[in-house]
Amino acid sequence: MNLSQNLLDLKNTFNESESKDIFIRHVQPHSQMLYNSALKLCKNPDDAQDLVQETFFFAIKNFSQLRDLEKCKFWLFSILRNLFLKEIQKQKKRTDLQFDLFFKNIRGGNYLDGELVKMETRAFLRDLLARMDQRLKEPIELFYFQGLTYKEIAKSLDVPMGTVMSRIARAKVHLKKAILRSKDFREEVESWENDKD
Repeated sequence: MNLSQNLLDLKNTFNESESKDIFIRHVQPHSQMLYNSALKLCKNPDDAQDLVQETFFFAIKNFSQLRDLEKCKFWLFSILRNLFLKEIQKQKKRTDLQFDLFFKNIRGGNYLDGELVKMETRAFLRDLLARMDQRLKEPIELFYFQGLTYKEIAKSLDVPMGTVMSRIARAKVHLKKAILRSKDFREEVESWENDKD
């Protein structure tokens, strides 16, 4: 990765030559540290390079906000970290949407690939549920497989509705982790999401 060349290319986005030189003088010494940090966070060289590039663009755009040039290293690292955390949040939201779509398709039977996939998916979920704690398994089965409402489940299990909601949420977390570890089901959910668009 040629960080120095990237910085020189970015330098041309400044309007004033003095600002360009100040930016290069204060940012370039930290470019390798940023890349190393990004690599530790992303665990992938391409993603790390993208993250560093985004950090540089953000820094250029907001360089005038840096009051103490001696703190440039810490400022840059904060930008890098915040951009990384924002990307994690975006990925988490996408994963949550995929998971909700997965259960919507299971519950509603909106399968594009036919009854066989539906049966395989239900069998996969039943296997996951069989290994789950009974207190979590029961409400999620009643909700997703039998179509009961929270209120009906609470009455059936003789527990408060808030307890039902929290047990279903915890069960979904367990199931989500297992489903996302399964490449086949992750691809299936992604195909549903693409077909929805």
